[in-house]
Amino acid sequence: MGSRNTLVSDLRLNDTRIFTVFKWDTGHDEEVQVDQRALIDKVLARYSGEFTVFRELLQNADDAAARTVEIHFNTEAYLAKVESGIQPPETEPSFSPSTLPNLKTQPLAQWSFRNDGMPFRDEDWNRLTKIAVGNPDERKIGAFGVGFYSLFSVTDEPFVQSGQKWMGFYWKDNKDQDVGVSKSLIMPSNLKTKSPQGIMEVKAVDSSDLHVTAKVMRCVYQTGTEKEGVPAKSSRSSGGFFSSLLGSLSTHTLSRTPEPQPPTQEPQPLEALESSVLLKVYSAQVDVKLDKKMSTELERATKKKPPTTCSLSLIYTGKDEFDASEPEDEWQFKNSEGVFQGLRADLDGKGTAKVFIGHATSQSTGIGGHISTRFIPTVERESIDLVDRNVSQWNKELLYVGGFLARLVYEVQMSDIREAWNQVEKGLGPNNAMDETAIVGLESTSTHALRFFSFYPTTPSSVVGSQMEASFFSCAQDQSVPIISTKGIRSANEVRYYHPTFQSFMKNLPMLPKSAADGALAMVAVLRRKGMLPDVSFKDVIGELSQRTLTEEELVECLKWRINLDTGGIRERDKELVRKQFLDSAVFFVPNDERFKEERTIRLASIETFVSPKNVIPATLPLPPHTLPLSVSKNFEPDSLCSFFGWRDLDVVEWVEYLIAPAALDTLPEDENMTISAEFSERVLNIVAKMWSSISTARQTQMITLLRDKTVIPTRSGLKTPGESYFSNANVFQDLPIVAFLSGTAIKGSIEKFLTSLGVMKHVDIHIVLDRMINTGDWGVEDLMKYLVAVKTSLKPTELEKLRHTAAFPQEREPNTDSSSPQMRTTPSELYEPSNVFRVLQLPVLDWGTQRWKSKSEEAKILFDLGLRRYPDLPVIIGLMASPDPKIRRTALKYFLDEFYPRYSRSYNPSDFLHLAYIPAVKPDGTHFLARHNEVFMDPECAVMGFSLAKQGLRNVVCTKLRLQMDPPTCSIMDILLASPPADPETARKCFEYLTSRMAEFSSAEIDRLREAPIVPTTPSETGSSDIIQELIMARPRECFFKCDRELSSSRIYAKLFTFVDFGATANHFLRVCGVKDQPSIQDVATLLVKDPKGFLELAGSHTVYLEQLRTIAAYDDYSSDLISQMRASPFLLGYRRTPRSTEETSASGNEPNEKDDCDLTFDLLKPTEVAIVDDSIAYSLFSGSIYAAPEEDILEAFYQKLGSPRITSLVKEEYQPLEIEECESKSAAETRNLIIERFPLLLHNRNTRASVKPVWLSQDNNFTVRNCQKIELKRTLTILGESISKTQEVSATVIFTGTGETSRARLYLSEDDQLDMFEVANSMCKFLLKNPHPQDSLLFMTILSTDLQALGRRGYPVHRILHQHKVESEHRAARRAEGAKGRRQLVEASPSSGATPARVTPYNSPKIRPSSGSGLSGLLKSIKNQIDKVSIRFTDRRLVAMSQTLPENIDGGVTPWSNIEHNIQMAIDDCHPESEHLLEIRQRMTMVNESLEGGYCDISGCDKNFHAMSGVISGYQIFIAHDVPSPHDILQQKQAAIQRFASFVMDPLRSLFQLMPASLHIFYDQRGDLIAFNRKGSLFLNLRFYEGWHDMDVSEGRSEKALISWYFILAHEIAHNLVQLHNAKHELYFSAICEKYLLEFFKHLHKG
Repeated sequence: MGSRNTLVSDLRLNDTRIFTVFKWDTGHDEEVQVDQRALIDKVLARYSGEFTVFRELLQNADDAAARTVEIHFNTEAYLAKVESGIQPPETEPSFSPSTLPNLKTQPLAQWSFRNDGMPFRDEDWNRLTKIAVGNPDERKIGAFGVGFYSLFSVTDEPFVQSGQKWMGFYWKDNKDQDVGVSKSLIMPSNLKTKSPQGIMEVKAVDSSDLHVTAKVMRCVYQTGTEKEGVPAKSSRSSGGFFSSLLGSLSTHTLSRTPEPQPPTQEPQPLEALESSVLLKVYSAQVDVKLDKKMSTELERATKKKPPTTCSLSLIYTGKDEFDASEPEDEWQFKNSEGVFQGLRADLDGKGTAKVFIGHATSQSTGIGGHISTRFIPTVERESIDLVDRNVSQWNKELLYVGGFLARLVYEVQMSDIREAWNQVEKGLGPNNAMDETAIVGLESTSTHALRFFSFYPTTPSSVVGSQMEASFFSCAQDQSVPIISTKGIRSANEVRYYHPTFQSFMKNLPMLPKSAADGALAMVAVLRRKGMLPDVSFKDVIGELSQRTLTEEELVECLKWRINLDTGGIRERDKELVRKQFLDSAVFFVPNDERFKEERTIRLASIETFVSPKNVIPATLPLPPHTLPLSVSKNFEPDSLCSFFGWRDLDVVEWVEYLIAPAALDTLPEDENMTISAEFSERVLNIVAKMWSSISTARQTQMITLLRDKTVIPTRSGLKTPGESYFSNANVFQDLPIVAFLSGTAIKGSIEKFLTSLGVMKHVDIHIVLDRMINTGDWGVEDLMKYLVAVKTSLKPTELEKLRHTAAFPQEREPNTDSSSPQMRTTPSELYEPSNVFRVLQLPVLDWGTQRWKSKSEEAKILFDLGLRRYPDLPVIIGLMASPDPKIRRTALKYFLDEFYPRYSRSYNPSDFLHLAYIPAVKPDGTHFLARHNEVFMDPECAVMGFSLAKQGLRNVVCTKLRLQMDPPTCSIMDILLASPPADPETARKCFEYLTSRMAEFSSAEIDRLREAPIVPTTPSETGSSDIIQELIMARPRECFFKCDRELSSSRIYAKLFTFVDFGATANHFLRVCGVKDQPSIQDVATLLVKDPKGFLELAGSHTVYLEQLRTIAAYDDYSSDLISQMRASPFLLGYRRTPRSTEETSASGNEPNEKDDCDLTFDLLKPTEVAIVDDSIAYSLFSGSIYAAPEEDILEAFYQKLGSPRITSLVKEEYQPLEIEECESKSAAETRNLIIERFPLLLHNRNTRASVKPVWLSQDNNFTVRNCQKIELKRTLTILGESISKTQEVSATVIFTGTGETSRARLYLSEDDQLDMFEVANSMCKFLLKNPHPQDSLLFMTILSTDLQALGRRGYPVHRILHQHKVESEHRAARRAEGAKGRRQLVEASPSSGATPARVTPYNSPKIRPSSGSGLSGLLKSIKNQIDKVSIRFTDRRLVAMSQTLPENIDGGVTPWSNIEHNIQMAIDDCHPESEHLLEIRQRMTMVNESLEGGYCDISGCDKNFHAMSGVISGYQIFIAHDVPSPHDILQQKQAAIQRFASFVMDPLRSLFQLMPASLHIFYDQRGDLIAFNRKGSLFLNLRFYEGWHDMDVSEGRSEKALISWYFILAHEIAHNLVQLHNAKHELYFSAICEKYLLEFFKHLHKG
């Protein structure tokens, strides 16, 4: 081989960092124009292949038009021999098998790469020294100018020679290729040659055969990579482009075509092995039409002009070539990969078929063959560029051409198979059978093509495979694909998907062969997904059945298919239509047999019956024409033939009906005629007799009707009808026709039963016997009974019926009756068996004479069967139990009880005898009598209500038989209780205790009636002497309250206002259900107070006590709208007015003058509109004599205002008149302005929500100014009750507000005449700066303005922190304003829709309650409170008992004592009580309250779920389980241990600590949600699920401290809800107070634990 270009890479590295190139034409060095190695490293890092250098060098050889390439690997020893002259240069070294080097471990010193292309030109040498200068020739592969620098990945000193030949090489890898003559293909007219964008159009397609051979030394294979057991996908490039395919790498091999011969001797390492491969290459010639813009963009991207034409090639491996390669893999390349690995078709979608762009890329094609074309790759040339918009469009157009070419090749393969199939059809064999071997070969070839063109996911880009697959299908105009079928090549729309069942009887329908369905799964799945290759439909089957007649074998398979057909989704009426259509279409023929001498064609619709294998009817006997042949029916279960086709198993009745039908008797031969042949009749009768016991009664009757009048019974007298025949034991007369079979078979067993049923007689008719007994007197009663015993088994029903109605049985005479008198005779049904008990009961008994009666004798059994009574009927015995005769009554009761279970238990229904008094009973006064069933009961406790009891001897078991009720029904109790309520407290106690035991049985409607019924006896209020007998008053339960030791119910006021009762703990439980309350609610108190405020004040005794009740009413906020309306109209609010004292009174007091001391307080009860709220103390001091003021307490003022009381500021109009105002701001005015602006943030600390303006507003522009004036006059005018009172005074400061909106301004005027009063300044500013200012706000602001900042800090006011925070906010305010617009835009972009979407709060799954980092108890409480609020502890209590919202102040300004708060806490503790309902129905709702400090808070009345109470308690606690928890009883059993630990180690200690009622705590369990605990009307509920998740593991190990701490604060939180419903400051106050009250005791308990 002559080599003109040589590259030598010396692998011996050095430290040189400046690279030079030695040019052959100049003879001196020239520096490379890249001065940083980092640039080269970055270029090399973009290459993903391990041997990229070889790929780039092969690409350069192709650009040089080289035909051959050599690669030499030189070791250090070889180079030393060359330099020393031992080894001549460019000659091959000589090796023997023993001296071969180890190619895996021998290090290499030099690589030499040579090709026989054209020598380098000057421009080539120039480009070689530059990076990123590609080949401008569009016909060349090189595009980016970085391929040569891949040499730097293996050497630091590459050497290139061009124009000289290098011959010395290590070994020779010799490859030759032969390319066959190309052949043009005719493109099908149904394919679209133009791409979707119109850029590319396929003009022609050629095909050529490529035969490649190679010789490789055996030692190379032995040294190469060992073959893996299971081939794996390779993401690495598989080799060069198509013209250099000999060097491609993959995981598959393709061997030479000759048949392999097994080696006969030891393999020689130096032996040259020859391999070959035969491929078919299809090439599409494509015209390219680009617009100017896209052409420019592509030239910019590729540095060369885009071509006007291009070609796209596809390698296709045929079935024969693919199969021929498999044996050589096992022989020649058993331990290593072959030289042609990768060329073999990838039929399994392993990704070995690659896209070539002059060399192989990492991009797989998704089909079985490689594709080569001028795709534009990425910079590293490993994949197709699908990112750049124009380049991506170019590549996608080429992908369309690839899909088009794949479709065309597939169409060519299908066309060849179609032609071959037609040739096979022309050479049909006997019976028109096709050559199966040829057909199998064609199916295999078609399956190979389907597998080859199955599109699998491609890597690294999945777009390649999806684009090619889309064009494969879309390039065809008819949107269908030709495919192999059992009828040749057909359109996939005409072919049905393979199903083994249909192939057995569907011979004309094109169906996909099994080999194609199993072998080309991927392609078949795609075709079915696109709506092709549909399943065989019912319509297809009907069409096939309508066209031809089936054989019996085909019919069996067809029926099996129909039975297995799923018709589950079809309506019943449609199923019948499907069945009828199927039966009408199918026709089959039956071959001739012994009975039928010619073939019979039978329509399936004519079949009605079949003979199952278990059927006793022989198939050799005549069968009806509508019976399915046994050869068919034996293949199926009888149930299937019945349910799917409506056929029925031929029964003997239908068979016999056919045999005796006139048509059959006329056509059948005589030896098969039952009325002629006794032998045939005997055979048929024996068959029927075997089936007789299994035939239904109706069918037996039909059989009897058929044969009753037919002469089919063989007798000694010939064939007779059944009614004319007798059995042999009927020997009374000698001339009877006795049954006799010709075969001599004895008449017994089943044949006897059958003949008996037909009417063959066993005895002489009974009327003959009776006639002889009555008329001739030959027989007596004894003879009659003996005869009946003898023939009892053969007696006919009519004969027995006649005996039952014959009055021939004597009745026993009554005592002392004349024996000569005629004896009464009657029917058996009117007599009882002769027993002494029936004689005592005076019932008619049978006269059995002197013989002893035996009830178990055969005679007795017959008599009982004839109707003789064995025991009285139930109405008879009940009537006897109510008899006036005591003896009969007692005997009847004893008999009834003794025979209850065997005789009367099932039919006894007490409601049928409510009109009879038959139960021995006792009245409450001890009187014995007979009572009706519904008048007597078993429970002795119900006697207190006036109900009668069963007699003492009838209790327990006896009463169970009589089915007496244990207690009277609630409706009866209601009638007695409402009509006659208890007359005295003791009787009432007993009644209510009994009713407590029955409480669960009362309905809700009955409980509602009891609430309103006057059933509670009470005494009037506690007045006068206790010796006076007081008249009882009957009160309604809802009007009563329970007595207890609490201060509320024992107070004098409530004792006179409300009715208190106490009937004991047990009785009180019933009264509580009926509406008696533990104590009067706030709403009850409010209703009485509003109704009669003056009377309430008299009972209170003082205004102070009355005011305390008002505080209680004010703390409750859940009044009905009607009560609120009454409050607004009622004079029940307490107001006071100051009346000045006379001068003499003031002097006589001896005290210093004081505004309060100089006035007397006058209290009065007024309407809300008549009382004013003091929100301006100055105005009030001026007009205090004219105004009734509300008590100055926050909770009362809020209550008064809610009812409509006006504020003083709304009644007093203020008019300020500043005089002689200065035009400019003076120094003192400026100082005052700066002082207010500086100190205003201190005032707003913890008051941000009450600010009318922001601090920044005051300091902006001229929003707030200060001016001095000569003086300021203030005129106040009070308008009340239509009168006006005015007073004028001078003030030192005022604020006047002007303008609205953005033009609003405020100015503070300061008087120069008067000394500046800082309180007036603060008071004026607070009216302007705060919403609803309080007098305390003015005092605080005055202190802030007049006190030094350091002094404020020393007093504990956080001055520096507030001012620093305000300063920081001011500094960032400008930046935030600038960013505001941007933030709003981002918010709009981030919003999913124009509507506002509320944020979803993440559920708090496992909260951990820990103290905060702050110190002290308050920090701990605050931390715990925050944690509890986060986890959403629920509450449901709607009854509030709180006394005040905050710590209230008295009228005289004093602070409410701590004892009052403790009193409220104790009330909250006492208000906890057990839950009385078994079903908790709670729903969640959210209420926004404007008065809340944060602008809104949750008023949650529980969660959206129901809880059911479980029966029984565990460790003393009632358990509730959510309704959505499955198997609650199983859950309760599983959680029992955890519940016991929760109760014993957590709940019991905390209940004892808080002194709660034992049953006020409950445990509930759910499986979802964040509900930890809740308060439901004073009943506390704790969630077991959270205890298990948080603490159960610790508690089970003896560590209960954390659990106690956590649930201590949770319980305190829930107890506080007894006082305050909402999560606000008031609730937090009481929550903290409860925690503080019990905290020391709690710490002591923890310390002990």
